[in-house]
Amino acid sequence: METINLNVWYGKLHVLKDVNLKIPSGKITAIIGPSGCGKSTLLKSLNRLVELIPETRVQGKVMLNGHNIYDSNIDPIEVRRRIGMVFQKPNPLPKSIFEYVAFGLRIRGIRGNELHERVKKALEVVGLWNDVKNRLRDSAFNLSVGQQQRLCIARAIVTEPEVILMDEPCSALDPISTAKNRRAHNELKKQIYDSRSYSQHTASI
Repeated sequence: METINLNVWYGKLHVLKDVNLKIPSGKITAIIGPSGCGKSTLLKSLNRLVELIPETRVQGKVMLNGHNIYDSNIDPIEVRRRIGMVFQKPNPLPKSIFEYVAFGLRIRGIRGNELHERVKKALEVVGLWNDVKNRLRDSAFNLSVGQQQRLCIARAIVTEPEVILMDEPCSALDPISTAKNRRAHNELKKQIYDSRSYSQHTASI
């Protein structure tokens, strides 16, 4: 994945200026900088979520597998399917643990054994399966904040995106939950690049 002369404005405010960045395949790439420097804006620009912010203007290119995701013939919904996102604070839907993870798969028409196996696999990757396997029908809101964040990661990876973006996914967590989430990230990276069964790139800030 690569950005070429990427510029973003919020109204008249020029937030990102000529950003040129290459995110290598098979790596966890961290973007570091002071508060307010545009890290979240950059991340949202990588899957066109930034376009949902009023009065936003984008110039430049974001290349994924040789294609500019901002070309006029590219569907932004398809872009967001291929480039998953995990936000700073967990944002589970008012659904059961199972249905929250399965939501994207159901939209794509996946049912039956494949649906159940892929949900289980995603929960295993983030280290949640043993905690929730006997209460999959419980509300996602019944989980701890740290577990909810790992659940959000499971939902992001279950549809097998090519890229996963994470916006400070541990900043709102206590040290124990942070350690568990970091272990989940490392396990995710290991399984992704050993099996190639999920995404190819991960960018985090």
